[in-house]
Amino acid sequence: MKPINEINENIPQWLNEEEACCILNIKPKTLRQKCSKGEFCFKIEQSGTKHLYYINVSSLTDNIQKEYLKKFKDFRYNQDSYSDAPVWAKVQADKYINILNACENLTGKSLIDFVAKWNCCNPCFQTSYSSIRKMRQRYKEFGLNGLLAQYGKRAGETIVDDKLYEYFKNLYLKEGAPSLYSCWEQTKGYALRENFDIKMFPSHHSFRRRLEKEIPKQAIYLARYGQSAWNRKYSNYIERDYSNITCGKVWVSDHAQIDIACLNETGDAVFPWVTAWRDFKSSKWLGWLLQTGHPNSDHIFQTFYYAARAFGLPSDVIIDNGKDYRCRDFAGGRKRITIETDEVKTTSMLAELNIKVHFAQPYNGQTKPIERDFLKIKELLSKHAVGYRGGNILERPEKLKEEIKRGKIMPFNEFKELFDDFVINILNKKPSQGKNLKGLCPDELFNQEFTEKIITSKDALKLFCMRTSRIFRIGRNGIRDNELGITYWADWMSARTDLKVYLRRDIQNYKEAWVFRADNDEFIGNVSAMSAVAALDADIVSKQEFKEAMSAKKRNLKVAKEFIKRTQDISLNEQCANYKALYQKDLPATNPKISKIANTNMDRAIQKSKLMAEMNNFDLSVFEQRNKTQEERLFLFETDCVLDKESKGA
Repeated sequence: MKPINEINENIPQWLNEEEACCILNIKPKTLRQKCSKGEFCFKIEQSGTKHLYYINVSSLTDNIQKEYLKKFKDFRYNQDSYSDAPVWAKVQADKYINILNACENLTGKSLIDFVAKWNCCNPCFQTSYSSIRKMRQRYKEFGLNGLLAQYGKRAGETIVDDKLYEYFKNLYLKEGAPSLYSCWEQTKGYALRENFDIKMFPSHHSFRRRLEKEIPKQAIYLARYGQSAWNRKYSNYIERDYSNITCGKVWVSDHAQIDIACLNETGDAVFPWVTAWRDFKSSKWLGWLLQTGHPNSDHIFQTFYYAARAFGLPSDVIIDNGKDYRCRDFAGGRKRITIETDEVKTTSMLAELNIKVHFAQPYNGQTKPIERDFLKIKELLSKHAVGYRGGNILERPEKLKEEIKRGKIMPFNEFKELFDDFVINILNKKPSQGKNLKGLCPDELFNQEFTEKIITSKDALKLFCMRTSRIFRIGRNGIRDNELGITYWADWMSARTDLKVYLRRDIQNYKEAWVFRADNDEFIGNVSAMSAVAALDADIVSKQEFKEAMSAKKRNLKVAKEFIKRTQDISLNEQCANYKALYQKDLPATNPKISKIANTNMDRAIQKSKLMAEMNNFDLSVFEQRNKTQEERLFLFETDCVLDKESKGA
């Protein structure tokens, strides 16, 4: 192939560094290395402190020279290009002809100062040092036509081969979100295996631009991050209408782990869990429990009892989709596609109390507004506390390890008192500009609308909140619960052997139990544990493992630490006191009308239990006449049979 200057004298013979890297599809560092190895004919010009490389076109390969010629022809203009150009293309030319005339012969620092002054005086026609240098070169080579804007000359075109694009798309649109560059590299390797010419292989940006042009961003996000993530980012938000909901009628519940380290009874660092019931409309917390173990159904029953004792019963509840909330004795379980047969015929607590259950959609925070409260706790409390660990590894402060090591974190009992006070005096009293509160705090809105209180007796509610066991069969030694290592016994059991029953037990005391028939839910009697009770609450969070102390820091880090040391530590109690002072209001006492007292199966069980206690806890059914089949006598002689009948007639 002839040198390019022999083909057309008007075509530039030297390419600057930027143009050469673009044509060769390599980085500037790689270009300079190839020049030092003698792969290209090049020259170096000095501009201030910089060394600018120029590559002779004739030293490039034949294929690359052809590509350069093609691009140059697309760029080159006829003599009439300016006059035929659209207005939007002339705008740039008119702009830069004035700039080039104004800064003629200026270089280096003088040109930099000119750019600053020009941009200050012409905010609508700003430029840069590099743009002026580029336009000078284009004006020198192509005249006024070289200043015309080139936007959109290749609009609608793509340099990415269809087959390679499909291969890249299959790699990139995969859940797990592989990186763009790794997918591009694999596609390039595929092109090598399939004997594609990769000398002009498109960049990874070219693949991404075509992908984003042909496939919506929502679809790309769904393919790479899954449906749950897509729901959180792109799913339509359903506007809730609260006009037909009154405070106290609908409750929401969920668990959450508090990201503050505490010391448990054994001296280990743990991160406590909270189980809470919250009013759906006002966001007021009604009942909650902070504890160090993992949350379970027992905590759900306990917190529901706290809330119901104080504020009565709701008409609807929105609860989590987890197994602990779906337990049979609380929410009655959740129907599956395959219905499993079960001997147990127990009625769930919520169904017995005429409370409608709504299960939240999995991985959808919009259906459980209580999760917003957990974020408030994180922002208002957790991030300011000693022992804060962050919501994820990226948020984890470096000081956590040192705080635990030096014993700066709070004992759990102290933190529990502080947390309870935070909920009562801060979380429930913090005003909000939301569409429900409209500047009120949760306590204010709740007190305004909470006018009716549906209650049941304290004893019945406590019995409702007891846990229901599996089915047992009364044996000659009573009822044996092998999971807990407990044998239950009462005197009335001797007359009820082989009867199928289930137990209701207090979550804090399994030594006593209430026994109900499995076939009709009838209360039978109370029983007591006859053997040693296993440790039921021995759920201790394992001790966190931490690495050794941090390595020595650099000088700038030490300087930064010196500034940190100058800051004064504000205790968490003081910070909560600040919130309390900000949100504290004197609210009028509420006196809701008691409109209904539930008379349920648990009330009848309590009445029967009291009656049995008055009769020395003895079941009168022992003395009931039992229907026995009359046994027929056998006679050896007919005379004996006649005599027997005569005696009965007499």
